Amino acid sequence: MTAGWMIGYIIGAGVVAVVGVLVVTATLQARRVVSQAGDIIAALEETRDNTSGLWDVAKVNRHLEEIIDAAAQLRLLAAGERR
Repeated sequence: MTAGWMIGYIIGAGVVAVVGVLVVTATLQARRVVSQAGDIIAALEETRDNTSGLWDVAKVNRHLEEIIDAAAQLRLLAAGERR
């Protein structure tokens, strides 16, 4: 075997080793991302549950406006005036 072949085998083994390290590193990072994604999903679901009542704020405001309008009409009626 010539020295050229030996150098080629050494370089090839080095490339394979580097690729192996990169694949293992990428796999570990992917597992970490999956774990973090699960935590993020749990936090988003908790946030959704904790803020679901905010969707009713507009409805409450509309009812309050109706009550205020009715109270103003009653006040005018009590004073003998009408809108």
